[in-house]
Amino acid sequence: MKKIISILVLLTCVFTFSRCSEEDYNEKYSDPNKVTSLLMDKLMVGLFTKENGFNVQGYGRYFNTDSQWLGRYAQTFGFYVGNTMYHNGYGVDGYYGELYTSVANFKKLEDMYNNLAEAEKPSYEAYYLASKVVIYNHLLAILDIYGNVPWSDACRVAVTGDFANSNAHFDNSADLYKMIIDELKDVSLRFASVSKPKDFTTAQDFINKADFEKWRAFANSIRLRAAMRVASNGSLTTEGRAAVKEILDNPAQYPVVEDNEGNIQIVNLRADPVNGGPGGFDWKSCQLASAAIIRNTLSNYSKATYSGTYQDGIDDPRLPLLYSMATPTAGKLVGKLGVDPNREEASVYRGTDPEMPEQVQSQYDAGNSLSLIRQYGFFWDNKNFDHQIFSAAETWFIKAEAYLNGWATGDAKTAFKEGVSQSIKFFFKYNSTKSEADVSIGDAGTDQRGWVINPPEPDDAWINAFAEARWSTRINGGAYDAANPQLDAILTQKWLSYNIMYVREAWSDLRRTGYPSGLVFPSASDSEIPNVPNRWKYPPGERDFNKNFSEVADQDNYSGKLFWAK
Repeated sequence: MKKIISILVLLTCVFTFSRCSEEDYNEKYSDPNKVTSLLMDKLMVGLFTKENGFNVQGYGRYFNTDSQWLGRYAQTFGFYVGNTMYHNGYGVDGYYGELYTSVANFKKLEDMYNNLAEAEKPSYEAYYLASKVVIYNHLLAILDIYGNVPWSDACRVAVTGDFANSNAHFDNSADLYKMIIDELKDVSLRFASVSKPKDFTTAQDFINKADFEKWRAFANSIRLRAAMRVASNGSLTTEGRAAVKEILDNPAQYPVVEDNEGNIQIVNLRADPVNGGPGGFDWKSCQLASAAIIRNTLSNYSKATYSGTYQDGIDDPRLPLLYSMATPTAGKLVGKLGVDPNREEASVYRGTDPEMPEQVQSQYDAGNSLSLIRQYGFFWDNKNFDHQIFSAAETWFIKAEAYLNGWATGDAKTAFKEGVSQSIKFFFKYNSTKSEADVSIGDAGTDQRGWVINPPEPDDAWINAFAEARWSTRINGGAYDAANPQLDAILTQKWLSYNIMYVREAWSDLRRTGYPSGLVFPSASDSEIPNVPNRWKYPPGERDFNKNFSEVADQDNYSGKLFWAK
């Protein structure tokens, strides 16, 4: 045990402080087989653990990257209108830094695997394959945000000990998308036949519980996501569409996530609930409802009051599970109607709208006139909510788009309806198992989070009829974009399904397709970021310390479109 701890400490030194050489490593542990047997599984688990900051919706991800910038660009989170409304929140570069912390683990594991004798590789291959799926999932997201990033040379000093050449060159993002698409195909096929090491246990594998069929689905689903990213526009449309067709037309050979029970997720085993608001933190700014989501889920939404009421059996049942209600009148406190002229019953859904004048938004913000993400709903403060990585709904909406475009063989409408069904059932699954009861308040209460509706779970017939209607018209009866109404319908429901859980994907789909239509992004009077960014600028550490930064310096802006963007 002491030897294992010593090795892990040494690796931390190599990865983080760059003070230990490979020579030191091999001097202390000269038997490669012994090192491998001690470390391959530990490096895999270490990588999984390091990736939690990216995969798990804890404090850093929810309160910083998701709610304070990516969710704004996708309008799946509400936000206050202002001159700097498109600026990032605290910790914006966390995804980037977390990737390279994990890459250090991965490159060392990869080096160990590659240096094994061929006869030994089958005993350790599963560790390598699983680690590659997890790291490529993260790499894909970073490519979607930044474009060209270091990969081939990144974190190689832990393997080579060559500190003089430790600065990494930037890889072309198109090459990296292709690498992900190509290599995850091989990973999936290898998982169909690879042997399971005795130490590859359900305890170690807290993602897929040592289920290799789920690892195949994970690999294929991420490959499908990457292929769709490049299939619409740019230099990889041929490769992207070919991969989409290969996966969707051959489900037995390339299984993907298709139902909520098969979602790729991390089971929430923490004692504290998901996203419990930290003491003293201004959580309200991270919990604002999106007017765009409310507009697309209520049939009677009024632009005049930026609000509407929920009608059971007519409106989208996901809405009341996501948001609490607000008071109809600006500045009114929650209370019983008629008891106090300054109090009203919370009865409408109202989110922040980028077109809402700042003065009007300030009036609604006073008291309880803006809806918030429910504190004790299916997601927030729910100890039983599992952290999602890839969902069944996403697969079905990808299928619908691929079938509509002729990239694979199938019926787009049928796939669309299944996507809506899987999404609604997902919401109700976790709402039915939430760990805390809703807040209840009296006449004098001021906490509007208690004003909630818990609609009954709709049956399959209702969901089918609801999805059928959404295929042809918006929930208010309005038409979709005339240029491509069915694609607009698919991407609107996919966007609603993503909501606050998959904001990275929502922003990427919006840049790739321009849908859902109807989202308004007014300009801000800010010289640095006057409009919604097309990409994000590189972290200061990359600009200041990587001597190869000149390779991408001309791309380091907010306005440049990535090669796959519309």
